[in-house]
Amino acid sequence: MSNIIKNVAFAGVSLVLIVIFTNRAVAKNNFVKIISNAEVVLSTEREKLDKAVVSFQTKKEEKIEKQNKKRLNNYKNRLIEANFVQGEQGILVTGYSSTPDQCWGNPFRTASGTHVHQGTMACPPQYPFGTKIEIDNLGIFICEDRGGAIKGNHFDMWFTSRNKALAWGKRVVVAKISK
Repeated sequence: MSNIIKNVAFAGVSLVLIVIFTNRAVAKNNFVKIISNAEVVLSTEREKLDKAVVSFQTKKEEKIEKQNKKRLNNYKNRLIEANFVQGEQGILVTGYSSTPDQCWGNPFRTASGTHVHQGTMACPPQYPFGTKIEIDNLGIFICEDRGGAIKGNHFDMWFTSRNKALAWGKRVVVAKISK
């Protein structure tokens, strides 16, 4: 029992240290690099942080991700049978967010039935749900949504806020599209 209390106390102290160091790091334009649960390092260099090291998910986020994967598995057969242009190509990417004026119905639910998340992309109808769109320096996005104005080579990337979507604007990017 005492080991559990020690672990919980240690986790709490670690979280406080992370918050403190994060606030100081932002104020000084430094970066926080988390080595393990016990070790936090400040880095003054502009090195990229490993997403696996700094990405934490709550239980709710893990549950949503699991539900999303299960929902997208329903579209796997359509994705396998679909014929669409694959490979690298230039695409027009705009941004949208979960605001009622930009969505039909529930603003947090996609057309495929998944919950919106970082990496959600609204695609033209010729691209089935589950299509992967890889954009350099941005990551991999999954086709999970549709839109009335999304046609041809126009894609719509989901953002956490309207301001971020507006800041993105309208850009032509090179993307690698695959099943």
